[in-house]
Amino acid sequence: MSDTLKQIFLEAKDCRFCYGATKINVPMYDPKNTSGSAQVVFIGERPGRQGAGKTNFISFDNDDPSANFFKECFLLTNLNRKNIFITNSCLCYPDCGEYKDTPPITKEIRNCQYWLNRQLKITNPTLIVTLGANALKAIKSYFPKSKQLNEFKLSRDIGKIVTDIFPFIYPLFHTSRLGRANRGEELQKKDWLRIPEILKSN
Repeated sequence: MSDTLKQIFLEAKDCRFCYGATKINVPMYDPKNTSGSAQVVFIGERPGRQGAGKTNFISFDNDDPSANFFKECFLLTNLNRKNIFITNSCLCYPDCGEYKDTPPITKEIRNCQYWLNRQLKITNPTLIVTLGANALKAIKSYFPKSKQLNEFKLSRDIGKIVTDIFPFIYPLFHTSRLGRANRGEELQKKDWLRIPEILKSN
């Protein structure tokens, strides 16, 4: 039986590598986006309780600050959302009362590599856009032979495209409030506007 994105996310709900017996929440991918091959795959950090935790979808239609700015930037590109796929470097968060939204740690990113690998094989994108340092860390593990990628630092190299592998990688700052504090909204929008140009040259 061929692998499917739905199958991956359903299987991930039973993962116990990071949190053992503690229940985890694994929101599904957005049904308004592709469920197969993708022109662009966007990789974020992890789902949040405020957005994905309420809708149960990884989507820029969620009502939270990161998703709102994500959608604002995406609309500037004029890309068809049926040609994109949105996922995270870590697919889950623990479903327990004391948990507060936090970036995934290295162990979680490493354990989720299995799920990310399968998603990328199915979507087979022309371009991968990472959002934030943790997504960049995850994709570095996926392409360990890329010298450009493994030497890439957001603070120093923002705006550069990793071209020594295929698909090309375009690392961006996260669309969260913290990401916008490190790189302002207008600069981030300019970064996003380069995506159509990159696709044309790829």
